[in-house]
Amino acid sequence: MNTKPLFDAPGPRARQRHTIIELLCIALIAFGLYEAYEMLEVHGEFSQAAWKPFTQPGLWVLLGQGLLNNLQAAAVGMILSMLFGALLAFGLLSRRAPIRIACRIFTDVFASVPLLLLLYFTSLVLPTYGLKLSDFWFLVIALTLFSSAVIGDLLRSGVRAIPYGQTEAAEALGFSGFRTMQLVLLPQALRSMSPALVSQMVILFKGTALAYVLGGYIELLRSATVIGTYYSRSLLQAQIVAAIGFMLVNIALGLLATALVRRQRRQNAAEPAPERLQMPAELSIR
Repeated sequence: MNTKPLFDAPGPRARQRHTIIELLCIALIAFGLYEAYEMLEVHGEFSQAAWKPFTQPGLWVLLGQGLLNNLQAAAVGMILSMLFGALLAFGLLSRRAPIRIACRIFTDVFASVPLLLLLYFTSLVLPTYGLKLSDFWFLVIALTLFSSAVIGDLLRSGVRAIPYGQTEAAEALGFSGFRTMQLVLLPQALRSMSPALVSQMVILFKGTALAYVLGGYIELLRSATVIGTYYSRSLLQAQIVAAIGFMLVNIALGLLATALVRRQRRQNAAEPAPERLQMPAELSIR
């Protein structure tokens, strides 16, 4: 398949200008990092005394428990988001206009509302209506509302990308629209959209840090703040350790997404390209 570049290749002068700009940017970044290092060094942030509390195993147990709470909230939120996202995908592809419109409104609203606002809604508004839950479940509900809207749209796109001949073949075998989606289309959409779903897991995991606004839920950022409050000399160090914890988990998930993309490319290269028919705007789900 021939692909056209989005812009012309730069000439000799443009390449020289780009090189100069890159060198200037690198020099500015290096200068900024050096100035930051000098400022931290003057205040003794790299001294042995500032890092001494982290020689105590109890601090690492507290940080590990906080990270585990982040992972648990992200895992439960992702499982529930997958379930509700699949239901949203069914609704978004329905031929019944009321169902399709209602699912589209839900998706657009909750995909647009900031996660922090949803967290305030679940933790402050829901208890006024008699819903007494722990901070863990208030966090999970907020994560699920936000992520299920995104996943529903991802699965809808994955289903629309499947050749329509598979839908016709399933209908010829006597499958209903619901069974066609459940047994034929949705499993393929999940496989094709798996890298995007892993990327959504990264967003979900980072969103668990917003549980800091909930006073009773001890997650990684809250654990680091507790350590920094008790050891006032080590506040920055505790935040650095927490940031490294978030980075390690997100990097691992990013590597998983990259591996899934490479696997799909190898599978697509090995399989012959099927003849694609135009997918209708909605499926017949009854």
